[in-house]
Amino acid sequence: MARVGLKQLAEHLGVDVSTVSRALRNDPRVKPETTRSVHQLAAELGYRPNSAARALKGGRSGRVAVLLSPPQQRFASPIFLELLATLDQYLREQSLSLTVFAARQRSEELDIIRSVVEDRLADAIVLGRTLQDDRRVAYLLEAGFPFITFGRTSWPDAHSWVEIDYTKAGQLAIAALATSAPDAIMIVAAPDGLRFADNYAKGALSEAERLSLPDPQLIRIEMAEAEGEALAMQRLPGQRRLAVACIQDSLAFGFYRAATRLDLRISRDFAIFGGQNFPGSEHAAPPLSTFSTQDRHVADLLSQVMLKRLNADGRFTPEHYVIEPTPLLRSSHLLTVSDTS
Repeated sequence: MARVGLKQLAEHLGVDVSTVSRALRNDPRVKPETTRSVHQLAAELGYRPNSAARALKGGRSGRVAVLLSPPQQRFASPIFLELLATLDQYLREQSLSLTVFAARQRSEELDIIRSVVEDRLADAIVLGRTLQDDRRVAYLLEAGFPFITFGRTSWPDAHSWVEIDYTKAGQLAIAALATSAPDAIMIVAAPDGLRFADNYAKGALSEAERLSLPDPQLIRIEMAEAEGEALAMQRLPGQRRLAVACIQDSLAFGFYRAATRLDLRISRDFAIFGGQNFPGSEHAAPPLSTFSTQDRHVADLLSQVMLKRLNADGRFTPEHYVIEPTPLLRSSHLLTVSDTS
């Protein structure tokens, strides 16, 4: 008979796995009736906690975890794919393995991390999409569990982190778009609270002010091509000589799709600047101007620092690295004076 796990219990009861996990620990945040139902079903189906996980408590699992934050389209970002491939290579050279956890909702992340720590599902963890006051980081610091973040937090001296200078990224995007003297500027960044997105918006706005450009319109949405397309379909009609700074190429690709649907031409009707140099950006029509985040270099740094943290005995000195983005000026950021075709 197949072993009954948390997923099966959750499916039977129509609740999330995280709710089942909390109920089995008698977490007071779970409604009493839900906790009773979970325990009753667990007894009926013969659920037993993972014995391997229990055995690992106080020992070493030989694994390093990476937590992927929602929305999961972020997983398609080249820098995260590079991180997973590079970290896996470094770990295998040390006879260690990589395990990946993915949260469907942001609220699930802390429970996943608690499970990793308390059940010793891994010996260290890598976190991305950091918040300024990040509850995940606060928990890991209190637990004394090894970790590294892709992005700094409110405790920059207490843990190791690698960060891309997104303030600089926002500045260079606006500086490039400003060369054509646009009549209007739109800045499209990821949602509020994400440190890298807040920095990008800050950098772009400050550069627009420094260059005495028209007051930009700042829009915060998830970094997905569909989100970019929907926004462009709403905002592009009726605009003239608009310059758009997108924090990520996925959003810019959405603008490309909308331009085709609206019979608009990039560089004639509006200019656009992307971010992170996604595969295919150089082959877009026109080629997408963007910035490089030096993905391989960032992945190497994160992997090396993680191994140092994992192997540290006793006290350790946190390591911090800031990577500057490199502009890749192609042609999409330029506005023509008139259409001569």
